[in-house]
Amino acid sequence: MKSWRHIRHIMCVLLLAGFLIPAGCGSQPERKPAQEPLQIGFALADMNRDGNKTIKQTVDERKKAENVNVTWVDAKNDPAEQDKQLDQLMEKKVRAVVLQPVDPMRAPVQVEKLVQAGIKVVVLENLPLNTPVDAYIASDHVMAGQLQARFITEALRRAEEIKNGPIKLPAQQSQEQGGGQEGQPEQQGQGGGGMQQSPGAVDYNVAAQLPDQRPLNVVILRGDPRDQQALSVTESLRSALQGREDINIIGVYDHPRLDPTLVPATLGEIFARGDRVDAVLANDSGLAMAAVDYLKAGGYEKNVLTVGMGADERSSKALVSGEHDAEVDVRPEMLGQFSLEAAMDLAKNGTWQYSTRAVNGDYSVPARIVPVRLITAKNSFLLQERWKDLKKEQQDGGQGQGGEQQGQQQSQGSEQQPSQQSGGQGQGGGQQGQQGQQDKTMLRITTQDGKTVEVQIDGEVKKIESQGGGQQGGGQGGGQGGQ
Repeated sequence: MKSWRHIRHIMCVLLLAGFLIPAGCGSQPERKPAQEPLQIGFALADMNRDGNKTIKQTVDERKKAENVNVTWVDAKNDPAEQDKQLDQLMEKKVRAVVLQPVDPMRAPVQVEKLVQAGIKVVVLENLPLNTPVDAYIASDHVMAGQLQARFITEALRRAEEIKNGPIKLPAQQSQEQGGGQEGQPEQQGQGGGGMQQSPGAVDYNVAAQLPDQRPLNVVILRGDPRDQQALSVTESLRSALQGREDINIIGVYDHPRLDPTLVPATLGEIFARGDRVDAVLANDSGLAMAAVDYLKAGGYEKNVLTVGMGADERSSKALVSGEHDAEVDVRPEMLGQFSLEAAMDLAKNGTWQYSTRAVNGDYSVPARIVPVRLITAKNSFLLQERWKDLKKEQQDGGQGQGGEQQGQQQSQGSEQQPSQQSGGQGQGGGQQGQQGQQDKTMLRITTQDGKTVEVQIDGEVKKIESQGGGQQGGGQGGGQGGQ
């Protein structure tokens, strides 16, 4: 009896174990609750700017993979609206805010409110003076100004080559005396601010727009004078050009909040007092294109070089079509990427991987600076990924990528002067457009000192007149005489 009870006890134990073991082995480990997405806000000054649209696209493409919830607010260039939007972000309890200030004078108060609420602050492009922020992300403002200056000094060098043949620097002359081949001028140019030129940065057809008169008259269209970006770019540009006898900066004109509608009044004032304008350098693509529109309306577009900053969609297409000459690309994709990374790291860890520091009054601000690049028609293919229609523009119309031969017909003012251009380029825009449909003629011109220059023009040449060195460029001079 006892043994039977013992056996029954063992069987119950085994039976109970049979129920428990499968349940234990088959059960899933307890899951941890899903991590809540990180809450970050982007408060931008104006989402209508192409650069900001690109920043948003870059961030939106990454946010899901990074488990980040991004709240976007657009101040539409209204500082009071930006104040309200920042209050709303604080109510949402975001952990970090990427701030692009509308009004640099109000930004210190905005930053202080965010910091007191325990929110990390990443400032984009325009650093508020003497303000403690956690991160500063900006394009290279100093290099941007230097690149604009470089384009103008390279255009001057190319214009000199058209007039007198390739310039030989001391290093080239030394090489030739030693029995080497002649140096290539594209590789030996001198740039603004003491920087060496990149090969072929300026085509001859661009340089041919310049008049023979020196110094070259340059107008600078600055952005908001309270804006550190505008101040830094302009100061760098002026520093690179100052001291040159062949360049005269006739004015620096402010445009608060980068308002392009102010540009016609700026240029109108200059032309009204009878000043000649040879180049317009702008802190922003919108300002540059407003200048292009004004110059086209007045018939000056073939006489004035235009350089902008931002490489937005319209200015990029204008480079390809030949309406515009150069842009500094501030790389908005990188601005967006670095801003998101800084905001995420600060929100999670309170620190981030910065690469430099910016001195800002009483503060040293951790920063990352985005490299910039000069874009012309020749290398506009670099923007094809950003502006999908740009490749089609290059194939269908304009001057493509600014080939040396294509468009060299505009150099008549320096090498030869066909009779149909005697009325000046200021009134000849329509003629040049019609010439593009005709056959091309290649002229080879040899000077008395043995220099040879080949120039391709549209249509048949009826007559070529040789003018003295002091009278070259009569077509361009006539076009600007009314300025």
